Amino acid sequence: MKIKREHKTALIVITALALFIWGFNYLKGKDIFNSYNTYYSILDNVEGVVKSTPVTLKGIQIGTIEDMKFYNGLKKTMLVLNIDNHFVFSKDSKVKIYGGNIMGGKNVSIVPGTSHQMAKDGDTLAALKMPGMFDLVNDKITPLQNKLDRILSSTDTLLLGINQAFNPESQKHLAATLADLSVIVNQFKKSSIKLNQFLDQNQTHLNQSVANIDELTRNFASLSDSLKNIKIHQLVQNINQAVTKLNTGLEKINKGDGSLAKLMNDKKLYDNLERSTKELERLLKDVREHPKRYVHFSIWGRKDKPEKK
Repeated sequence: MKIKREHKTALIVITALALFIWGFNYLKGKDIFNSYNTYYSILDNVEGVVKSTPVTLKGIQIGTIEDMKFYNGLKKTMLVLNIDNHFVFSKDSKVKIYGGNIMGGKNVSIVPGTSHQMAKDGDTLAALKMPGMFDLVNDKITPLQNKLDRILSSTDTLLLGINQAFNPESQKHLAATLADLSVIVNQFKKSSIKLNQFLDQNQTHLNQSVANIDELTRNFASLSDSLKNIKIHQLVQNINQAVTKLNTGLEKINKGDGSLAKLMNDKKLYDNLERSTKELERLLKDVREHPKRYVHFSIWGRKDKPEKK
């Protein structure tokens, strides 16, 4: 049985069309011979994600992004994920968008949850958007850029101040200052030469002075050793004992104990002593004025006549 040319042509066209469809889906990452489950995820922004972006689970590709479309007007974006039905995961798993490359693409993966209930075809998975590499770099570069701007501003201010400092008038002042500094250095050099000459001329006297200071130091050390050997504790103890005895004696005097206390505290005795002193004073005065009353010296035993008053 011969196959007609028309049948051959139709068979070739059908085979080519099937290969084209298979190749197109293969390039999209979808195998037409496998069955897929469709899942959805709602995000604020899916920038960097394109159709046919691979979807991975723990590093293994399990599907692709089938479609993207607006959700709830223009407020949200819905991702449509085609996942090979051989791969199962819990219903509370999340869709994570992360990473990025130089071309601006993003990666999509499934983060497994902990629920015992498995996700089913048509379920909506929660979204988990992670900062990408360029987002992290941008977060680090922005503070650095701000610091660099402040440094450049400070440098510009510094250069402006330097330019103002080196105007012709400032240059004149700087030249004058350098000239004065040169004079000061020369004077210091001359003073240093004179000081060296003085030291050379008085080296003997300086050595003698140093020797005297050394001897004085040794004498002071000897004196310090002598003072250290004195029994300071015994001396202080003796002084304390003497002060204690003195305080005891004064206390007895204040209380009226002893002859000295009676002499000091007995007013009657004091008055008697005072009267006796006055009587003795009058007696001595009378002896000086009338010695014959008290001293009799006569060869014949004559008595003095009483003095007329």
